[in-house]
Order: sequence, then structure tokens, then C-alpha cells
Amino acid sequence: MAKPENQYFVVVAPGFEQICAQELSAMGIEPRNIERGGVKFSGGLAELYRANLWLRSAGRIMVRLGEVSASDFPALFQRLSKLPWGRFVKPGTVCDIRVASHRSRLNHTGRIAEVCRDAIERVLGAKSGVDEPVQKIYIRFEDDRCQVSVDSSGEHLHRRGYRQAVGAAPLRETIAAGCLLACNYDGSKPLIDMMTGSGTIAIEAALIALRRAPGKERNFAFMHWPKFRPGLWQQMLTEAGRQEVTEGIAPILAIDNNPKAISAATSNIESLGLGEMVQVSCRNLQELKAKEGSGLLICNPPYGERLGKNASLKSLYHDLGKSYGATFADWHGAMICPDSPLVKATGISFSPVFNFSNGGIKVALLKKDMSE
Repeated sequence: MAKPENQYFVVVAPGFEQICAQELSAMGIEPRNIERGGVKFSGGLAELYRANLWLRSAGRIMVRLGEVSASDFPALFQRLSKLPWGRFVKPGTVCDIRVASHRSRLNHTGRIAEVCRDAIERVLGAKSGVDEPVQKIYIRFEDDRCQVSVDSSGEHLHRRGYRQAVGAAPLRETIAAGCLLACNYDGSKPLIDMMTGSGTIAIEAALIALRRAPGKERNFAFMHWPKFRPGLWQQMLTEAGRQEVTEGIAPILAIDNNPKAISAATSNIESLGLGEMVQVSCRNLQELKAKEGSGLLICNPPYGERLGKNASLKSLYHDLGKSYGATFADWHGAMICPDSPLVKATGISFSPVFNFSNGGIKVALLKKDMSE
């Protein structure tokens, strides 16, 4: 008899859906559906644990607990009470219930959350306590249908656990990793991050090159579920350790002309024991020289929206163009920034791979056109 499958939804930054789906496929999990902001898949606890452990571009993974229809609060209470809360919530657990309602007769989000909390307490037979970790519950009402999801990840998955120091306008780890994957980076060729900031791109590149699971050093919400299987989780950690490699990795160089940024990057890199693998250097990008062969040249430059559009910023993009063009003509190149007139100042032809938002600013992953 086949084991019952849960329905899962991976939340990603809009734009990264295809990257996430490819990650799932690579780990043997078939994506069931791709929609804006997420990817659906189904499976048991093993698939859920594996996805949380290995996904590099995902924000969080939710379990679809169930869906009910209701147009009044008594009906909502009765139907929510029939959901299998005991599979994912221990008695006494504090539940953080987050509600959104659209085009539904029940639109008082505070009251909906209160009814849901009452239903959970009715099923589990205990009031919410204060000692257990918080379990996030997501309720989405649309056209009088209520979809209930349970968060399996806990803290956002971009919080790998290694960030000790933060530079100005830091790039999220999930965005950095997703962009590297979209550039087909695998560690076999050199990588240079020309404006490393706190080192996020270089660190995520190192984790990809090492085949190291991004969730290896952190805790997850599912570890506090009633049916958590610590043996299965430990087995996955052991298997992940066996998959790591230490040889055949090309050099990774992280540079910045800001000593404070270099200090932050060095702290973060050393916290992971990557000091010998990632070379950090405080210097200007104009000083870079290409060695034999090719690799990936990448950066997340200032955009202009926050710093102000001025001649110095245009000059910076002109210098970037020299690096992507003359200095590293044979290298693949990528930039994370708005597809704006500043990019034209590089004099290099870039094509957008996909668009997304970084810190509330609309940006794109731009790849250098290698056909020229």
C-alpha cells in the first residue's frame, strides 16, 4: 500500500521559480506545478527534509494542511477543527497565525486567526503555551475558500547561519545562490566577485562548489513536530557529508575597495572555515588581471536609486565595462542590477535572464552576450 503523500509549496522570490524547480528535479523530487512565487511538489517526510536541507534558492517550504469553504465563523470553526493539526503541532505550541483574505465574506483577519486558534486548541486539548518554539500557520481566504498551510522551515531559508557581519545593502543568500545556479556555476571554473560586500556571492559559490548542503548548520520548524524523525534527519546529514568534495574546485576571488566590507566578508568566510578556499582582497576592480582560461565574472554593483544618479556612478559602470570586455573578454559575465541606462554605460551587451526584486528595487540577472 502506497504511503500517503503531503502536498508542499516552496516559496521563492518571484523570478526564481524555474531555478527552484530545477533544484528539486536535481534532487529527485518532481515539481508538480510552477506558479508565480512558488513551486508545488508532493511527497513524504523524506522529501520535505531533503528540500529544506538542500534548496539554495528557496525562502521557505509549507505543508498544505487542507482547504475548507466557509462563509460564516461557526462553519469555519467546525471545518478547521477537522483538519489533522496533531500531525504538525504539539499541544501547547504557540501558533503565529497569519491571515490574508480576498473576495470573501469572512474578511476580518484578526477574527479568522482567533477562530483558527480556538479550533487548534479544541483538537489538541491544550491552551497555547510559551515554552515551545513558535509554529507559523498561514491562512489564505479567497472566494470563501480557506487554504491552511503549516510552515516547515522556521526562520527564512536565506538564514544559513553563517552571516556574522553585514555590509551595506546585503544581498540575500537565496538570491545570490539562485543567480549563480542560473549562470550554471558549479565550481569547475574560476569565479571573481568584483564587489563582494559582505561576501555573500563568494560564499554561496563556495558552498555550491563544495557540494555542501546550505541547511546543514541550522534548525527547522519540522524538528518540533510530533512526528519528527531524528534518525531520518541524521541519515540525511550523514549522506550530505559524504557528497561534499574538496578537490577539483577552481579559485574563488572576492574583492572590494572598501576595507569595512572586506572585514565583514572575511569574518563571514572564516566562520565557515572557507578562508583557504575563498581569496579576499581589498583593491579596486580596475587592478584585476585575467589569467589563462575562462571563468565567471560577477558583481552586484550600486544601482543609483539609493545613492543618487551621478557622474561617478556612470564612471563606475564604464570601468565595469572594461573589466567585462577588454580585461576578461573570454570570461562569462553577469551583473545583478536594474536593466537601466547605467548598464549601457558599460559598452557591453547584456541580456536579462530573469527579473526580480532586491531590497524593494526591481532588478535583473544580466548575462554578458558571448556571441560578440
